[in-house]
Amino acid sequence: MDTEIKGKNAKKKPFKWTRELVKMALSDGWTQLDIAEQCRTQQSIVSAWKRGSKLGSEEQLLPLLSIYGHKLRRNAYKVYWSLNTETLEKTFYRVEGKVILAQAFCDPRREKSGKIVKRIPEYKLVVHHQGADKYRVVHQNRIKFTSSKQEIENHVDDAIWSSVINEQLDSKGLISFIDNYAEDNLKNYPSDTQTLPFLIRQALLHNGVPVDGVIEYPAAW
Repeated sequence: MDTEIKGKNAKKKPFKWTRELVKMALSDGWTQLDIAEQCRTQQSIVSAWKRGSKLGSEEQLLPLLSIYGHKLRRNAYKVYWSLNTETLEKTFYRVEGKVILAQAFCDPRREKSGKIVKRIPEYKLVVHHQGADKYRVVHQNRIKFTSSKQEIENHVDDAIWSSVINEQLDSKGLISFIDNYAEDNLKNYPSDTQTLPFLIRQALLHNGVPVDGVIEYPAAW
């Protein structure tokens, strides 16, 4: 009996991926009215779901979950690995949470004339939002063959990086980490040194997180 009650209550809890689920349906051609009719609610509620100001329950969202749930689960985590190029020891990781920032830092390979031939990504930062005010940074290095020093290639981008998974941070700690990383580790990438602090603040604001030090000019709706 207790198990049944818990199961029923779980379906009524706010579903934290409501916004992402609704956006999947809208991008697939649904209208807000379509979603409201299928979920047996009002269009104004669906609008609030889309904005992220309200969360639906799993029970309400069941018509969408039955169609898009598998995509949502796929988007809710990423798989990483680290490779010791000397011992060839492999370690695999599964990191949950929406990716709010993925930024690669590229070595611009140039001809003798100075013309850029191609940009080779050498390092990468990925930031996952793991719920509430918790974030996890994944620091990645491009894997190279030990003998030739050539970068490995694969059509799956995540397969070409050796990853280090950092400890969880809150939003203030995340901003401090990114600012320090840009200053201390990107001296060979001057454009990224300047722009990375902007990108993390933009990513947080786009996800509804208030950021200290940002001057706001609100609209009068």
